[in-house]
Amino acid sequence: MSFWTWVAIAIALISGILFSNSSKRKAERKHIVALTWFIIAVILFFVWWFTR
Repeated sequence: MSFWTWVAIAIALISGILFSNSSKRKAERKHIVALTWFIIAVILFFVWWFTR
């Protein structure tokens, strides 16, 4: 994978972690699962985008 693919994956992971830690009250389990699936989808999209 190229450098830009790794940068895109890092941005997706860091933004997801920051978003999940930004809420002051405890997030419900369904929100955590939805955020995890969203991050996986973004990573897969970036891998597809930068490897085509």
